[in-house]
Amino acid sequence: MSTRKDDKLNRLLTTVPEGVAIPSPWLTANGYSPQLVRKYVQSGWLVRLASRVYARPGEPVGWEGALLGLQRLAEVRLHLGGVSALQRQGLAHYLPLADKPVIDLWGQARVPGWLDALEGAYFWDYHRRRLFSVDPPAGWVALPTNKRDWTLRASAPERAILEVLSEVGESESAFTYAAELFEGMTTARPAAVTALLQACTHHKAKRLFLFLATYYHPAWLKRLDLETFDLGHGRRLVTRGGRLDRRFEITVPEDFHAR
Repeated sequence: MSTRKDDKLNRLLTTVPEGVAIPSPWLTANGYSPQLVRKYVQSGWLVRLASRVYARPGEPVGWEGALLGLQRLAEVRLHLGGVSALQRQGLAHYLPLADKPVIDLWGQARVPGWLDALEGAYFWDYHRRRLFSVDPPAGWVALPTNKRDWTLRASAPERAILEVLSEVGESESAFTYAAELFEGMTTARPAAVTALLQACTHHKAKRLFLFLATYYHPAWLKRLDLETFDLGHGRRLVTRGGRLDRRFEITVPEDFHAR
């Protein structure tokens, strides 16, 4: 750490907080040559995390720091979504037990190799399905972090639950798990729900959303016009061996059908 801090180094330390992954292409694009980066590593101003990715010494780089580097420095359009977005916003109370947390990333962008190299105490789970014809602004939130004023791009709860519902498996347990997550959606915003359901192209997710909304009947339901949403045609198998709900033309577990 004896190297004199030059102007470039000062700019780097001012720009990027500790605990954030710094991709090599970002360093190059901002005037930090491989030789200069190597000098910073040798002098202790940077640490090499894996091939083509670095960080400032001090605070460890967890999944949030890796995702901040991906979103803010690499400018890759992948967002925190599904169960992970709900959990991060305090809305996923029924998480399955696992040795390592699974971080759900949504989007069609190409994933740089260095991101997978940073997996350690967690796993990335990539979801490629495109659910919306357009991206309503109400479907996004900027989640604060402890990395200065840097925020994570994530699905708002109303979008995140649609992402979850689009991937519900055919077992009763999968349906029940999604339903328990939906039950926590007591403060959903009717305008956001309307915009997202209108833009959503995944008919099974929309039917499941509206079925669970009528099942749990949250206060915001009365502010939706259920007849305005395109739900497609024909029946959809959701729960194998379940009973058909004739209103939304989906099969659901017997316990949910009886109520």
